[in-house]
Amino acid sequence: MFNEKNIEILSAHITVVHHVKGRIRYKIDPKIQSFKNEINIEAFEGLDKKIDGIRQVSINKLAKSLTIEYSHTVFEQSFWEELAVSKEYAQIAEKLNNLIKGD
Repeated sequence: MFNEKNIEILSAHITVVHHVKGRIRYKIDPKIQSFKNEINIEAFEGLDKKIDGIRQVSINKLAKSLTIEYSHTVFEQSFWEELAVSKEYAQIAEKLNNLIKGD
């Protein structure tokens, strides 16, 4: 589901706006739309049904923001901040892929 390339694109186009334990809000750079073939930002809204530890995902198109509510027992707070700044794209993709819920 996640790969190094789409995590790299996401990481390059988000900035942490606000973060408290269990909830993070990112600002989304509108330039991410030029990567529609590699990453579909709207698909993130369904991640709570697909990834263990993600409780809710919401996108505010008007404010250009992405909010993720997560279980702090599954994800360390630093994971979400690293998503916006880390260059360890493969490791981030692997962690998310390992948490995909079984059918």
